[in-house]
Amino acid sequence: MSRDKLWIMVDVETSGPILGRHSLTELGAVVGSAERGVIDRFEVLIAPLSDEVITSRGSFARARTSGLPPAEAMGKFAAWTLPHRERRAAFIARPAAFDWPWIVWYAWTFLNENPFGFKAVCASSWFEARGRSFRVDLPHRAVDDADIQLRHFLAHA
Repeated sequence: MSRDKLWIMVDVETSGPILGRHSLTELGAVVGSAERGVIDRFEVLIAPLSDEVITSRGSFARARTSGLPPAEAMGKFAAWTLPHRERRAAFIARPAAFDWPWIVWYAWTFLNENPFGFKAVCASSWFEARGRSFRVDLPHRAVDDADIQLRHFLAHA
């Protein structure tokens, strides 16, 4: 892995596991490289789509009170990622199989496009393919989770 390769670690908090039924309530992202470390952070609370909540109750409560409409939140995320995408930053998540579909679904649903693409590296799979495990303790606040995970990835990948 090139030390100057940019990575955008994405983390989400949701009110449950089902796209379209549950809500993406919190989106956090951190960009950085092994050479430069963490460069920038992004966080947004997103107004829930429904009242159904079975997970991340604290995030749901904060999003219900202070969340932006989904289109506005995703627009801000697209704008924040643009200069990094122009520099060919790669999206990464843990696990990408959970987090990334939320990003793609919300982009198509509320922006009518997906500026982020469909490819996201799974940090856990990256480590497992090398015979290691990815273990960190997370506070379950999306931007802090993304920060912790990116720092761990950059230090140990």
